[in-house]
Amino acid sequence: MITIKVPATLGNFGPGVASLGMALDLSLTVEIIEASNVWVVEHNLGDTIPYDETNYIVAVAKKLYPDITPHVLRVTSDIPLRQGLGSSTAALLAAIELANQLGELGLDDYTKLTLAARTEGQPANVTAALLGGVTASYLNDGNVFASGVVAPEYQAVIYLPDYQRTDKADKPTEITLADATGTAAAGNMLLAAWQSQQLVLAGQLLETDNIQRAVINDVPELGAIRQASHALDVYGSVVAGDGPAVVTLVAPNQTQDLLDVLAYLDLPGEFKVVDIAGTGLTVF
Repeated sequence: MITIKVPATLGNFGPGVASLGMALDLSLTVEIIEASNVWVVEHNLGDTIPYDETNYIVAVAKKLYPDITPHVLRVTSDIPLRQGLGSSTAALLAAIELANQLGELGLDDYTKLTLAARTEGQPANVTAALLGGVTASYLNDGNVFASGVVAPEYQAVIYLPDYQRTDKADKPTEITLADATGTAAAGNMLLAAWQSQQLVLAGQLLETDNIQRAVINDVPELGAIRQASHALDVYGSVVAGDGPAVVTLVAPNQTQDLLDVLAYLDLPGEFKVVDIAGTGLTVF
């Protein structure tokens, strides 16, 4: 039996829009059970997700390798759906790896990354999900440039509201020169702050999200979480992708204090503490 495991991801956060990514210790797992006459996808994701060849993972794998033999798959996941934590990215990479394994395609990581980034239109989440840890990447004319990034030891305190994303925010197609240059400068400073382990400065820079206003406006809980966190000198609360989850990156020795403060907000939903995943996509 072959097992494919892909982590959740935080991407498009702070000044790192379409570039910075972080793998989180939640995962989607696909077990390839046995060959079959038809595709069967056993899963725990609810009845809105297909159980047959129309399942997204199977459909993408078939598109990549049309002659793929049907199999029985078992899919499990603890990545919250439609919260901005990379559940669709994990499914996409799992599909590419499914085709790679069953079709014996011999795809290297760069090819997998390129296929996934072109599909998603940006590489932030797929790079982190493939490589693990904290990553920076850039998609230019269909080519992907990617690297790991030195970052402090973080835990992610994730606020999961009791609702899911329905539609993506209506993002502007153009931004001002001031927002563009300011975001680029903040991103450069963020990498420097991470390199020198300046957690407070890094957190303040993470909250520089001028070109994400449309997303932020759709997540009213972000302001309350930031205000409560700042009381502890904890900075670095960001919307996960297109939301609505909010992730606060915090030093492990401050995690419990932060949870205690956030509990007083009495927000509808739950908080979950997750480590950063040092390993990306794995096959075993």
